[in-house]
Amino acid sequence: MFRKPTQKELIYLGIIIIFYISALIYTIVNDLSISSLYKYGLLQPKGIAGEDARLIEIDTPLSWNIPQVIWFIFLKGSAVLVELFQYWVIGILIAAGLVVFVPWERVREKMGYGGLWSIFLSSIAGAVIPICSCGIVPVLVGMIQAGIPLGPTMAFLIAAPMLNIPAVFMTAGVLGWKLAIGRIVGTFFIALGVGIVCSYWQKKERILRRFVKFSFTPNLSPELREFAIKVAIALSKADKLPADKLAPGEEDKLYLLAEAGVLDRSDDGLWFLPQTSSVEANVAEACFILPTGEISLNLKGRFTRLFQIAWDLFLQLNYYLILAVIIAGAIKVIVPTTVVVKLVGGESLSSVLVSSLVAVLAYVCTYVEVPTALALIHKGMGGGATLAYLLGGPGLSLPSIAMLSGVFKPKVLMLYISISFIGCVLSGYIYNLLL
Repeated sequence: MFRKPTQKELIYLGIIIIFYISALIYTIVNDLSISSLYKYGLLQPKGIAGEDARLIEIDTPLSWNIPQVIWFIFLKGSAVLVELFQYWVIGILIAAGLVVFVPWERVREKMGYGGLWSIFLSSIAGAVIPICSCGIVPVLVGMIQAGIPLGPTMAFLIAAPMLNIPAVFMTAGVLGWKLAIGRIVGTFFIALGVGIVCSYWQKKERILRRFVKFSFTPNLSPELREFAIKVAIALSKADKLPADKLAPGEEDKLYLLAEAGVLDRSDDGLWFLPQTSSVEANVAEACFILPTGEISLNLKGRFTRLFQIAWDLFLQLNYYLILAVIIAGAIKVIVPTTVVVKLVGGESLSSVLVSSLVAVLAYVCTYVEVPTALALIHKGMGGGATLAYLLGGPGLSLPSIAMLSGVFKPKVLMLYISISFIGCVLSGYIYNLLL
């Protein structure tokens, strides 16, 4: 059975439908390009080809007419949603598939908290699997719930939009192999830095809820399920218990359940069922969060479970998708790409630091950063600044950060932003020094 949406989730779902239909109606009524809407999220006249097809949009009459500005923010945000929605749904299905089909305990046993090799391999995986910076968000949830440690997951998050193979070859073909190689090296530098710190944090804390906001209980072995049920029964009789009373001599198993999202631990060392602390609610909560035998489901049952998890994840994440497209629409209206090209060209973009800031503040979808960078180069942008823009544009834009805020706790999000931004700046400066 698919769960019934809450009232708030129904409102968000309705908003998404309104955004989507509005973009289609506006495009058809005004005889604009349907293909540009789905490919690039642009409200664009028909007949535009080449690199201009990734940049040119209808004019936005920016003025003090606030209702008119809000209207165009809505329109351009709606266009972005149409482009993102297809990747969003694919990402959610991938996430649900990871939860259902990947053996959590086996992954946890093999990868531990994620060493340097695991982080490196995850970075390579991000380069091989072309997922845009927005569509990757639900995939991250699935990776974490499949048992993949936080460090490798964050490395994948960075590499997928910054380093995917199509983007690298596009960079080489349009901007040259020097910048393409700089993009590869810079991405690995950032991904390894963020991944190593996150792995250290997870190994120290051991409880995943300290870092992420979402939790789906993974498929656990029969032995661990039995232990979880025993623990839940004990916690149904008390709000919180220390390890020596809850499960003497089995604290490692308690931490394993904590990593699976079944348990949590307070700062004073007391274990409890998450989301609630009342005895009555704990009884119901235990029945809800503990596995109920999915590990033995047949193929049909697993696919049913996949779509149930995908639906649940879709409902939970819709708010962040709406927030992201509204931010993207506002950026496109207030600081459209054509204006960015004019304002930051020439000597004003000789600074690597400035180009990194522009990458954050100017919304750029994956694969659009290359033609935008080419336009900036024609205005006089230097090599190091171009590299910083290429690294920061796909993964550090405000809409991407807004969506990631729905997955990660603030300290993880701030680590990702700070190291990525510093990595963009350092990569640009080093590129200038070497070349």
